[in-house]
Amino acid sequence: MKKFFKTGMIIVICMFFFCSPDAIARQTKPTGTPQPLASILSTLTVQYKVNFLYEEANIIHQKVKYDASVYKGKSIGEVLNSLLCPLNLSWYKVDAQNYSIFPKPAPSIPNSHQLSALNLTGQDSLAKDQIGGRVLDEQRQPLAYTKVTLLTAADSALVLNALTDPDGNFSFTAIKAGIYKIRISAIGKQPYTTKPFTVGGTLRVAIEPIAMRASEETLKEVKITSARPLVETKSDRLIYNVENSAMAAGNSLQLLRSAPFVRVSADNSVSLQGKKTMILIDNKPVPDVSLENILQTMPAGNIQKIELITQPSAKYDASYGAVINIITKKSQLEGLTGNFRLDGSAGKYANGNTNLSATYKRNRLTISANGGLNKGDNLFGLTGTRFQDPSDPSYFLTNNWKRLSHYDNYSFQGSAEYQLDKNQTVGLFADLNRYDAKGPWATQNEFGRLNTKPDSILLTDADFNVKIKSSTYNINYHLTADSGKHDLTILATFTPWERDMLQQFPSALYDGSGKLIKTPFLYQNRNQGNIDVYIAQADYTRQFKNSWKLETGVKYQKTDSKTSVNYEDDRSGEMQQVPEFSSKNTLQESIGGAYGVVSKGWSNTKIQAGLRLEDTRADFAEHFRQHYTNLFPTLLVQQQLNKDVDVSASYKKTISRAPYNELVPYMVSTNQYTIEQGNPALVPAFDDIYSVNANVHKLNLSAIYTRNKGLIGLFPVKQDYATKVTYYSRQNLKSASDISLYLFYPLQITSWWETINSGTPIGYNQAEGVVFGQQYKLSAFHSDFRTSHVFKISDKLKFQIDAYYWTKYVQDLSHNTGNKNVDASFLLNLWEGKGQLRLGGNELIFKRNDYVVSRDYGSFRSAERINTDSKRIYAGFSYKFGKSRVQKNDTKLGNEDALRRL
Repeated sequence: MKKFFKTGMIIVICMFFFCSPDAIARQTKPTGTPQPLASILSTLTVQYKVNFLYEEANIIHQKVKYDASVYKGKSIGEVLNSLLCPLNLSWYKVDAQNYSIFPKPAPSIPNSHQLSALNLTGQDSLAKDQIGGRVLDEQRQPLAYTKVTLLTAADSALVLNALTDPDGNFSFTAIKAGIYKIRISAIGKQPYTTKPFTVGGTLRVAIEPIAMRASEETLKEVKITSARPLVETKSDRLIYNVENSAMAAGNSLQLLRSAPFVRVSADNSVSLQGKKTMILIDNKPVPDVSLENILQTMPAGNIQKIELITQPSAKYDASYGAVINIITKKSQLEGLTGNFRLDGSAGKYANGNTNLSATYKRNRLTISANGGLNKGDNLFGLTGTRFQDPSDPSYFLTNNWKRLSHYDNYSFQGSAEYQLDKNQTVGLFADLNRYDAKGPWATQNEFGRLNTKPDSILLTDADFNVKIKSSTYNINYHLTADSGKHDLTILATFTPWERDMLQQFPSALYDGSGKLIKTPFLYQNRNQGNIDVYIAQADYTRQFKNSWKLETGVKYQKTDSKTSVNYEDDRSGEMQQVPEFSSKNTLQESIGGAYGVVSKGWSNTKIQAGLRLEDTRADFAEHFRQHYTNLFPTLLVQQQLNKDVDVSASYKKTISRAPYNELVPYMVSTNQYTIEQGNPALVPAFDDIYSVNANVHKLNLSAIYTRNKGLIGLFPVKQDYATKVTYYSRQNLKSASDISLYLFYPLQITSWWETINSGTPIGYNQAEGVVFGQQYKLSAFHSDFRTSHVFKISDKLKFQIDAYYWTKYVQDLSHNTGNKNVDASFLLNLWEGKGQLRLGGNELIFKRNDYVVSRDYGSFRSAERINTDSKRIYAGFSYKFGKSRVQKNDTKLGNEDALRRL
């Protein structure tokens, strides 16, 4: 006993000495004006690439002197000791990237219970007697960084304290035989104490997983803060923490433009690092046909973070080389919570967006709903010139058109989740979206020779009316067993999609002086489509000892597609169908898939290997049948060289299947001189993607080489010199490749000035294929750069400005000019964070995405300038009601690839 008491006294004296005034005096003495501790922690977050977790009430009023030059070269532990000890605060290293900060407990001499319960002798320090368990929330999800206290059962005397790891696990080692109990204290949860249990013998004591319950009273008074950088770097992804970003205004599409390595084209298609990209919202797929509408309807202020997954495993469908997962804000507390948002923007044209989301939870049942309306005008314009007569190379045809959409986009999401018991949940999910748009689609075609007056001008005063309805219905089951070592998800999804588009083309032909020559016949085109997608899927994860992990699953997807094109004109005096340009098509496709991913972790090394098998069958009634089976391997190797340097290498093979409608022999006239047609001969394209990644302190570098076979692009396939009509169709190229170096570098310049820099310092791509029977090959160097600067003006006000620039590049067999612009925004927090006001602008200096696409295929040359509405200002307001927010589980639907191809 004396030996234990003596050892305990030594421990306590060392603790006092470590944080005593004399010890503090011997540490580095900071100089300068005292600054808010929260601001200093934000600076350290960026400098050391770590996160700090603390109760805001313990930090918000604390100030400390800090001079970055004084602490240069010192470890994070030395810095925290110097800053926190004078404030009577302590810190705990949870793991390599997370540090917990809490008030230092009042010093006391260990009592006899503590000293006798601890194994302090050398022979007992191997922790033969060990206690382990796991702490979960109401939804059976892990509670990280939660305080766990070991007590003696007889008199509740304190023995040891511990914190759970990111997976909710805790353990106590070197514990003497005896009877104990455990008390759990989690922020926002009701305290919980286990029943007494016995420690002794050689067996490990495994505590059953402990599910905590929410405490409304605590959540009203305590606020948890995690000081995270705006962008976090991981081995396979970047995490864009936009919850409190000044750019989180307007809609989600505007926010994506500010994300590192994300490119949003003129037609609002989204890609990450130039790869075909899967878009998920809370791990749920977004239909490609309504992707733009959904992202425009969803307020950026509803987003908590964006995961930019640059190296997805075989778990994801083989159709994608990258994944963007948008995580929204949801609540999972007893009672009613939610938020209301109102946004608007204006350039030459204006639009507005309103959104209301709410969550209600009672006992085991959770119901969530989110509804929104986006209304406004959208401009898209194209100015093109093409030379297509080899007998008269200077003779040209212009194709200038402008489409102004007056649109209404309605969206609703609803979900219900019921917890069957502590290990099982069942859920229902529905996503409804309707998009209505109409407006003018005026076109002007001029005919003539270079440097002369046009011979004739055709004016087409067209209009359009389109209605699109898409929905997704899902039922899912989730099982977690054995403290999370087994995880099973089973789901079934049904997705119906409908489109009805009507276009009318009244026109008039004039000579070069403006005199009417004739009025061509009136024609109209109705394009209808009905596609149903059925999916069944199961995913299983098994955690083994020694950091082994297995992920496996199966998926079956069936698609029924019915499309029709009805072309009519009045050349006979009344509107009649023209069979040549009309069609009805039925396509059935089924894809069966299975995958397995095995990963193993060591202290500094991790290896992940996966294989996905997909069997595809397609039956196009009366036209063709396809059947092919493919294997898609993935490999990821990670190595931690030291605390500041880690490297990784990966490989992934992907497939790009053609859109359903492009596989049928349709023929659509976009104007009197341009016709697009389907191509049943299209075959899938394949990518081999090789990546090497390095994180050196704050600098992230990635070198990516992509080799493609069968890239699908839109090309001219036929020219009628007499009528001046060009026919376009999607074709497979022979090959394409790209090698690029990607850079990401955040920098905390001062406590109030942060900058984030990303881009492609240098890249080189090429493409090769056949057009009009001739072989063509293009190649070019390219680069792009984006810099974001965030200025913290006060605790309530911040300002962010983004600038970006793209050089010329090659895509398909075309040359594309670059793009540049500047965005800026203010963020003002109101009513202690319940309200937020954002004011800013997008594309403030140059025309948005105003660029030229040029093609040269011998007898056919063209140049098209694409532009949209730009120089827009916006304002957004949001208000949160109800209790504090806790992140909700996401629902997986599994219909990513099917919806992307609609």
